[in-house]
Amino acid sequence: MARCPLLYVRGNHDDSFASRPPEGCVCIEDRLYNYQGVRILGLGGSHRYREGNNMYTEGQMARRIRRQRWKLWKNGGFDILLTHAPARHINDFDTISHQGFQCFTQLLDKYHPKYFVHGHIHLNYGLEIPRETAYGATTILNAYGKCIFEY
Repeated sequence: MARCPLLYVRGNHDDSFASRPPEGCVCIEDRLYNYQGVRILGLGGSHRYREGNNMYTEGQMARRIRRQRWKLWKNGGFDILLTHAPARHINDFDTISHQGFQCFTQLLDKYHPKYFVHGHIHLNYGLEIPRETAYGATTILNAYGKCIFEY
């Protein structure tokens, strides 16, 4: 019903999306998606804590990002980083299943996007989990459940 594309990346429990993706949605996994001039980089998955298609080590996630280098350079970076997992030490936990990726923090430091939208850290895990956080010039949004914002 939206008048714009509904974008998504896969989460750690979304193994079935590879064969049965959500209808009417656009998967931007490992893509730099451009919508009316807004550049959105999509990187799904979480830290590997068990077997699963959408779980990665820090090195594997960093390689996924390196594969986007040319597109990022050619397009002058990105405006929104859309991921499933958070960045390391920014609203994540120390347990491996809910630990963020350091390479996401490095992306924020290098490109300074306007927004970083992630999920994975459920707001009902604790009262101190913020929906919105500032990191330099980047607004970080925990989109668990739903999160509506205007660009």
